[in-house]
Amino acid sequence: MGLLRFILALSVVLYHSSSIFGFTLVGGQTAVQAFYIISGFYMALILNEKYIGINNSYKLFITNRLLRLYPVYWVVLLLTILYSISVSIYSKGNDFAGFSLYVTYFDKMSLSSFLFLIFTNLSLFLQDTVMFLGLDVTKGNLFFTSNYKVTTPLLYQFLFIPQAWTIGIELTFYLIAPFVVKKKLNFILLLFVLSVILRFVLYQCGLKNDPWSYRFFPTELAFFLLGVLSYHLYKKFYKVKIKVLYLKTIWGGVLGFTIFYGFLAFPRINYVFLSVFFICLPFIFILTKKWKNDRYLGELSYPIYISHTFVLICLNELKMPVIGGLGLTLTLMTVLFSLLLNELVIKKIESIRQKRVRLNS
Repeated sequence: MGLLRFILALSVVLYHSSSIFGFTLVGGQTAVQAFYIISGFYMALILNEKYIGINNSYKLFITNRLLRLYPVYWVVLLLTILYSISVSIYSKGNDFAGFSLYVTYFDKMSLSSFLFLIFTNLSLFLQDTVMFLGLDVTKGNLFFTSNYKVTTPLLYQFLFIPQAWTIGIELTFYLIAPFVVKKKLNFILLLFVLSVILRFVLYQCGLKNDPWSYRFFPTELAFFLLGVLSYHLYKKFYKVKIKVLYLKTIWGGVLGFTIFYGFLAFPRINYVFLSVFFICLPFIFILTKKWKNDRYLGELSYPIYISHTFVLICLNELKMPVIGGLGLTLTLMTVLFSLLLNELVIKKIESIRQKRVRLNS
């Protein structure tokens, strides 16, 4: 399912820039929630089939997940900080780039507020909660808000890699995954139903806007659990001899739905897409799990997702020519940058991660 992950990552890139010849793919929110489903599927897969026996270690699982996420994130974070420092020096203090809000509001923040923002930028943890908080500039404290968009300043702008808030949600799921995905199917179904009910209750209470629509972990948990349920569906069919033609038809259908999504218009299309995605995921995995090139494309999805805003900043600052529109230029530059990250960072870390599991097997 690597190509699908690659396209979903590009969906977020286009969401933050512009379409490519009219193609917007599935957009930001739907792409993120599809990633949650994939994450639930993979966590159920590896926790039930890889982290078992002598490898059945919570510490090993969590540290391996952190090794997957942090090196790329910290490299991009460091580059973003170095860029901001360079701009500050070059402009002789007239432009602080990513530090601008910190400079403007430093004397209006309490120490605890400042440390919280530094902590979440460095650790990724709680970045999603930033979307539910505002800064009281009279007292310097953070406060809860049901609509972060009406606060001044916008707290998420203190995040150097703002789209990384989704990784904060991923990390929360990773922390609880070993205690959830190995449970009986009835338990997982119960959690799923409770998560959906909570979404409905919040919706009825008027909490249906962003960030409640896709940034609140208790309701987004339903999508991770859909992935876990999709894994159980996979276990029902992985030994069944299904014609390759049928599997390729399913794969091609979902690819087509993903690519032409932006040209379709019917009620609740996002939920229709995610439902189709959930049902088809096991069969796509059966078809593609041994495709090396497909897996390689999938590995690029995370660096593309994390680095594209940094690449966008560089494109704007360097006033690079935009060929075929911002979306196309940003996509090409981000993919090239992600290939570099993959070769210099991810491959080295991945060999370490896999050795840690083999040494314990």
